[in-house]
Amino acid sequence: MHIGKNIELKPISGDDWLLLHEWFNQPEFWGDFREIWCYSVDDVKNLANMKDGNSYMIIERTNKKPVGVIGNYPAYVIYPGIEIGYFVHQDHRGKGIATQATSLLINHLFSSTHVEKILANVTVGNVASYKVLERSGMVLEGVERKKDYNRGKYHDKRLYSILREEWVDECTYRAKCPF
Repeated sequence: MHIGKNIELKPISGDDWLLLHEWFNQPEFWGDFREIWCYSVDDVKNLANMKDGNSYMIIERTNKKPVGVIGNYPAYVIYPGIEIGYFVHQDHRGKGIATQATSLLINHLFSSTHVEKILANVTVGNVASYKVLERSGMVLEGVERKKDYNRGKYHDKRLYSILREEWVDECTYRAKCPF
């Protein structure tokens, strides 16, 4: 378990799958920047159990309530990077939860693996996610044109990253990041 100031990350298990199934089938959960599908419980498990990846429930520390999900997976077959992604339930957005969860996961990945670069993609226009990644120490690398197709059209994605040498170490990173 990874513990931050207001949240903790715990591996997905047990009844978490049923809750994620409920969330994943609510258009409000995905917001304006993700394609809406009907998901079975098996679909949810397949999404969260990507090969060589990890998925965590984001839990509020005060009441132990699940408020989102975050995970990591290999970025590219030929590049030894790790990509991260997150979703916070719509009732809990705007509270710094995604920033804390992202910071905790970045810290965990750099302190427990040999990865040199962590990546994240954000649909152009999703300003809230830009802020999450920037507050977590990630830097905008550029825009990938027509990277994603959803809701009937192609969308550009902003590519963010953080390098191991920018992370430094856990103590320095904790002092800079809001968790």
